[in-house]
Amino acid sequence: MNADQAAVRQAIAANAQAELVRELQAAHLIIRNMLGLLSVNQKFVLAERNARDGVDGDGITRAFEREAVIKRAGGVA
Repeated sequence: MNADQAAVRQAIAANAQAELVRELQAAHLIIRNMLGLLSVNQKFVLAERNARDGVDGDGITRAFEREAVIKRAGGVA
């Protein structure tokens, strides 16, 4: 692989990372918006289902975990 090919590969990887961060940021906002619309009972059901499916974390939507990943990847949570 020459220098030009390496640069292209690096640019592709950087673009993919930026795209993933944007999608994760959008998902973070969508989840926050959704939580604002749920009743207390609906939030309880959501928490139960997340626990059942093994995707529970610190809070019912893993917001803190998601924020940490976004920040580590260079985004703004």
